Order: sequence, then structure tokens, then C-alpha cells
Amino acid sequence: MKNWYSITNRADGVIDISLHDEIGMWGISAADFIAELRQNPEAKSINLSIHSPGGSVLDGLAIYNSLKSHPAKVYGHVEGIAASAASFILMASDVITMPEDAFIMIHNAHGGAMGDANDLREMADIIDKLQNTILNIYEKRTGHDREALSEMMHAETWLTANEAMDIGFVDTVTDKMDVAAKITVFARHFKNLPVESTSVDDINTITDFEKCLRDSGITKKLATALTSRAKVIFQCETDETETELKKISDRLDNLKISDLN
Repeated sequence: MKNWYSITNRADGVIDISLHDEIGMWGISAADFIAELRQNPEAKSINLSIHSPGGSVLDGLAIYNSLKSHPAKVYGHVEGIAASAASFILMASDVITMPEDAFIMIHNAHGGAMGDANDLREMADIIDKLQNTILNIYEKRTGHDREALSEMMHAETWLTANEAMDIGFVDTVTDKMDVAAKITVFARHFKNLPVESTSVDDINTITDFEKCLRDSGITKKLATALTSRAKVIFQCETDETETELKKISDRLDNLKISDLN
């Protein structure tokens, strides 16, 4: 079951691709993405929508290469964030747009290994190679100074739309799209998310409650279920309170003035 991308082939020769989750996770490899993309060799253009915290570097590189090798012109758009692996997949686009309040995040390649010292050295060498490949992608797309890009990756840099355009990651900045709520859905993936999640003090309605659950990283399905349960509990308590108040009101109505003396 796909849970991190969708590809829609429209009748007008346009492919719509959405990368709106972790890339290549939960047993779904880039091979599935690539196989589906190859079913549309005659497409003239691809609309690539990205809102992702990243994921597998290897899957990300495979997706990047598949998009670069496709003959269609790729129009990339950042819906909320294009972080980590999602940021260099975005670089496969011929034209990139980004809302003013969206973000791109770049950082060093990550990986892990278990074994003896030789195994760990080998993994370090692999990570260095991946790091260099990603840096090549950023440098080729932006034309920015390679050493400066390397320092930005090392520091884990969050770029606003205007900063991204100044460096060359983005071609056009569009109006704000109120993407903060979309971004905080992925808050659990990052130490320094550049937007704040909804405060408990901001919850005044049941809709605010559900939004706070979503912003905390809970899935839409679970947030909806929890909200529905909260409504039931709240309604039961309200009904019980109203029943008690009705009993008190009835007693007061039946009291005589003499009863109060």
C-alpha cells in the first residue's frame, strides 16, 4: 500500500505527483515509484508537489534520477516543507515555486551501522560519498558556492522561500498559503522546527482541539477518532449536568415562601 506518494496521469499529457510523507519508508521502495512513473513515458509535463520531512537517502537519489531522466518538463512546488531527502528530489524540477511561508531544509547525510571498526569505517566512507552526491545536486541546481552549501548542510539549515530563491533553490516565491499547520505535522522529525505548534491556550473549540492533535504529529485518522470520542464524553457530561440543574430548578419552583422562613 502506497502511503508516501501518489501519481495521477491526466488526459492532457500531464502527470501530477504528490510526495506528502516520509520518503521510501515502511517497506515501500523507490522502485515502486519509478515503475509507476515509467508507465507514463509520453507525458509532456510533471507537476511535482512536495510536503515531506525526507526519508531514505538512497530512495531519494533514485527518485531524483528518475525524474531527471524523464523527458517531461518538471514543475516543482513546495506545499509546506521539503526537508532532507525531499529537498534534493525537489532539485530535479526545471522550475520550482514555493509559498512565502514554506521551508526547505538541508543537512548532512545520515546513516548507521553495527559491527567492528572496519564496518563503521566502511559506513563512514559510504556516508561521505552520499554527502558528496547530494552536494553536487545542490551545487548544479543553485550555482551557489560549494563550500557555503557544505557549511549549510553541516549546520542543518532551514531556508525561507525568499532565502531559498536568493541562493537559487527556488525560481519563484508565491503568496503565503498558511502552511504552518501542515509543517508542524512533521514536528517529531526535527529538533529545531522553524514554526511553533498550536498552544494548548489556543484551544477554544472542538476544531481547535483536533487541529492541536494534528499539529502534534498524530495522524488525521487518529485525531478525528479522538476528537469524536471527546465530543461523546463532553456531551455525556453536559447532559448529566443539565439533568442535575433541571432537578434543582424543579425543587426551587416547588418551594413556598414559607419554606424559606
